[in-house]
Amino acid sequence: MVLKEIGSITIESFFNPKYAKKYGYSHLHKNHSVYNLATTRLAEKGWIKKDKDIYYLTSKGEKEAFFCYLKENKPFTNRRGYKWDKKWRIIFFDVPEKKRRYRDELRSMLKMIGFKEFQKSIWIYPYKVPEFLKEVLWEENIKHYTRLITTDSIEYDEDLKKLFRLK
Repeated sequence: MVLKEIGSITIESFFNPKYAKKYGYSHLHKNHSVYNLATTRLAEKGWIKKDKDIYYLTSKGEKEAFFCYLKENKPFTNRRGYKWDKKWRIIFFDVPEKKRRYRDELRSMLKMIGFKEFQKSIWIYPYKVPEFLKEVLWEENIKHYTRLITTDSIEYDEDLKKLFRLK
């Protein structure tokens, strides 16, 4: 599960003030509490479901919460203090147009993690790939269209080292 790597998602982290308007906090109705209004809107979007008196994130909601977490915290893009192991991680993908949504989500995730576009649909990164990204790459919807390569040699990589500020 993707959320296992980042820890539990709490109400506070899911409803970050930066995203409050997007998730229904901007317009309150007189007869609804903030909680009821927010949960109603989240359920309408398919991000949560209710079972008895307990709300659960749907798979769509988990994905949205995860992207919000990455956007807010950028835990993988701040690599100061990380030592480069002299290996390059390269992701190739050719996701068909009928699965465009998955391709767009993959691109967004790669950017948020810190990958750089090397060529069209080829992305490069100098650090270990987070486990959750491997899980995404091997998801049934896109696993046949993606490849992950780790190599210790790319000829003429000085421009890449400069791009990632590597020594």
